[in-house]
Amino acid sequence: MKKAALALIFFATITTAVLAQAPANQQKQAKTTQNGPKTLDLRADEITAGMVKNLRLVPDQAKKLQEINRTSMRHAEEARAQYKADPRKLAQQMDIISQTRLSQIKDILTEQQFAQYQSRREEKMGVPREAQSSPASRQGGYQENY
Repeated sequence: MKKAALALIFFATITTAVLAQAPANQQKQAKTTQNGPKTLDLRADEITAGMVKNLRLVPDQAKKLQEINRTSMRHAEEARAQYKADPRKLAQQMDIISQTRLSQIKDILTEQQFAQYQSRREEKMGVPREAQSSPASRQGGYQENY
């Protein structure tokens, strides 16, 4: 009798614990789903904040850049979902998104800001210093190496 009562209490405790966790797991999954776009927006906002700080952007530039970064991040995420089974197509789409973003950024920044941005971008991408583009070469000018 004691064993049956003990087993019943144990079963009731386990069932209660499992049922109590189910809503928490559902809420956690719902938050993850809801936070998907927010996470992308948050990442885009962090990228924008870094660019604002390093390039000393004016508020109008920052606002435009934030929209470009958010849009690019969303397009990249959509491409990952759409082409996850085709890595070559995904790489092509990511290249298109990257080139479009770069072109839009170039339209917003001053020549000096874009040169700084490009230099920092190439550093982060691991481009050797000798191969990095210079503002003079982008403008078609001549730069003497000493």
